Amino acid sequence: MIASSSQGEDLVYLAGQRHGQVIDRADYVRQMVEVWESIRGEALSQQQSLDLIAEVAETWS
Repeated sequence: MIASSSQGEDLVYLAGQRHGQVIDRADYVRQMVEVWESIRGEALSQQQSLDLIAEVAETWS
């Protein structure tokens, strides 16, 4: 999870199997933001996602 603190700085929260960790190192946060933006850039829009789900659901009926 990437979040902004009340002071306006970004933080990364990593959830593991047994614990979570908050990371505020600027270089790591910047890298995680870049990865997230790359993934988000590949995602379908909300409507495209709904259309795809409906299309796949029809083929399974």
